[in-house]
Amino acid sequence: MKESPIFNKLFDFTAWVIPLTLKFPRQHRFVVAEALQRVTLGAHEAAIRAGHAKELAMIGQELDDVALHLALIRFYLRLALKMALITVKQHEFASECLAEIGRLLEGWKRVNATKVVVSGVATG
Repeated sequence: MKESPIFNKLFDFTAWVIPLTLKFPRQHRFVVAEALQRVTLGAHEAAIRAGHAKELAMIGQELDDVALHLALIRFYLRLALKMALITVKQHEFASECLAEIGRLLEGWKRVNATKVVVSGVATG
C-alpha cells in the first residue's frame, strides 16, 4: 500500500502520548498510563498490519481493529482527564488528533470496501 498520512499521524500521536503518560503520578503509571500506551501502540500496529495485508478481508479486519483501539484511546483519555492526569488543553489536542486519524481511517475503509465490492469478494 502506498504510504498513507494515517501512519504519520499515528506515529506523531504515539510519540506525544508516551512521554505524556510517563509524567503520570506513580500510582497511576501502571494502570492508566500503561493501558493508554498499550492501546495507542496497538492502533499503530493494527494500521501497519492493514498496510501489509494482502487479502482485502484481512485489511478490513485490521482497520476495524484500529477503530476499536481509537475508541479505547478516547476512553482512557477521558478517564485521565477525569482523574486530573491530563489538562483540558491536552485532552482537546488529543481529541483533535484522534478526530483527524478517524477521518483518515474512514477514508481508508471506504477505499477498501470499494475494492471488496469491485473484486466480487462481497455481495450485497
